[in-house]
This record gives sequence, structure tokens and C-alpha cells, in this order.
Amino acid sequence: MACANSMDITSPNLPSHSLMSNSIRLPFHETRRCMSKYLSKSATKRLPLTTKRAKKGYYKGKGGTSEGRLTSKGKFIADPMKKLQLIVPDMKGFTLKPYIARTVSKSPPEKRTTLLPA
Repeated sequence: MACANSMDITSPNLPSHSLMSNSIRLPFHETRRCMSKYLSKSATKRLPLTTKRAKKGYYKGKGGTSEGRLTSKGKFIADPMKKLQLIVPDMKGFTLKPYIARTVSKSPPEKRTTLLPA
């Protein structure tokens, strides 16, 4: 039984015994591997490692940066050199507002051709 994400393209008007020989394989970067009990052990090893496939204690995380370290006692020691530093420009004299209403036109005022009352 094939996986639901299988990327083989076969012709529907061919007999069933010739489907395997006449299938067209898509390029490797366009195919998608799926978890199946019919994959070989070597093919299963090449799949991305997830928390369901790893052993006990595997934590994938979201790729956040560490701003310190954990001691052997479980205490976190923050490292000031690893802390995130935000550089904010001086906003004095800045006339724009943070949000723009939907009613504002998208063209600049110099290019607008509105009729003004005379």
C-alpha cells in the first residue's frame, strides 16, 4: 500500500501489471517522504528526527538562543555578553503614527488628483 503523500505519476489507461515499470519519478527535491511501516530501516534513518522517533529525553525546541547556561544543580546563570541588545533610533521629531487607517489612500499626496472646492 502506498503512502498518501506519494509522488509517483502513473498513467490510468495502462494495465495494472505494468504500472511499476511505466511510472514517472519526480525530481528528488519535489518528492516528499512520509512515515510508513513499509519503509526500510535505512530509509527511516534519513527521515527528519522528531520527538516521536527519538529516545526518551529528546527535546527538539524551537531554535531559541541561549542567554546563559545551566549549572549541575539546575540553576540558570545569565551571561550578559549573550543577552539580546536592541538598538532603537531616536524618535524625536518623527511625525508618522504606528498604525494607518484603511481609509487613507495608498498614493502620496503629491500624486493625488482630487477635486478641491473652489
